[in-house]
Amino acid sequence: MQDDWNGRRAHPRIDMSLPVYFGLIHVKGGKKPKARFSAETMDISMKGLGIKMNCHVMHMIPIAINMMGDNKKYDLEIGIELGQDKVLAVCEVKWSLLEIPHLLKMGVFIKDLEYEEEGKWTRFIENQYRENPQKTGPTLRAIESIQMASNHLSKASDRIFQQMKSHVVNGRK
Repeated sequence: MQDDWNGRRAHPRIDMSLPVYFGLIHVKGGKKPKARFSAETMDISMKGLGIKMNCHVMHMIPIAINMMGDNKKYDLEIGIELGQDKVLAVCEVKWSLLEIPHLLKMGVFIKDLEYEEEGKWTRFIENQYRENPQKTGPTLRAIESIQMASNHLSKASDRIFQQMKSHVVNGRK
């Protein structure tokens, strides 16, 4: 999914496929999940993931119904494979889409990362933003261009100010 980050998201998404596994955590009890599901990311950001999973959709309907909304029963414990490293996060499902017959898509918000895990995830995402600017969509590239132009303008205005200051000090106007 191409980044359509237009101010309604806190962080731009990066198109990226990473292996993930997840289990259901009961919201009230927080019990560790017994069943694990394998999936992959469609896109990632500093605080969220787009996930897709091949499955028999009819078996996932009862689970999907209990992952969102006012009567939500489950959050997800998600393991994200980062090459040689791995991050474990507690996530909240923000949206899901069942595509019959064999695909479940979800957008999840990363609610909780342990301190060490957060550092690994942050470094990974920041490296992806730097190394793959073409994958971050047009908005992030535009922001980076504006920031670069702003830095150039700031330096130019500093030079002009210094020149004006030296003219005043030297008695010239």
